[in-house]
Amino acid sequence: MGAEEGKHPGRRRRGLLDLEAQLAFFRSQHRHPVNAAAHLLLVAPILFTNLLILRFLPTPLGLDPALALALAYAAAYLAADRRAGAMAGLLFLGAWAASRALAARLGFALSWRVVLATQLFCWTWQFLGHGLFEKRGPTLSELPEVFLMEPFLIFLQILNKLFGYEPYPGFTKNVDKKMEAILKESSELEQRKIT
Repeated sequence: MGAEEGKHPGRRRRGLLDLEAQLAFFRSQHRHPVNAAAHLLLVAPILFTNLLILRFLPTPLGLDPALALALAYAAAYLAADRRAGAMAGLLFLGAWAASRALAARLGFALSWRVVLATQLFCWTWQFLGHGLFEKRGPTLSELPEVFLMEPFLIFLQILNKLFGYEPYPGFTKNVDKKMEAILKESSELEQRKIT
């Protein structure tokens, strides 16, 4: 095991679109109910306000960067799981349309204030959730992966809890096993640090 792998249990087993490994790692990092609730409630406003402010970004050829971002997320989620990915992609496109309408109504002067206040509030609670309740910081070394996959992992958890959805039979059991292995490895690393 390399030094980088030892710092982040479960890291070596995760591919970007490996939903089992991604969800197991995500759940292992969000075990406290307050932290889990903060992520459940606050990731969507972060994404929505990203789309909102991107509406005002000038680009060549009049391309819409908010639409490009929404389509990129939709494509990644569709690649990860067709059924849930299609639903998540439609939600993203709906958020893009809503952010476009809100941007037109608010204008830039008010939109950036809404974005700033929302981002500060949501990110503060994201970090507090990890620091105060999980007693460890978020995994910052993998931010691009987190930005891309975390909203989808939250969406998958919602679908599973409300409707029993699994991308395939046995998915949830496999995630539970992988999460337990990550937690065991993390606990063993902590014990080695103490001794």
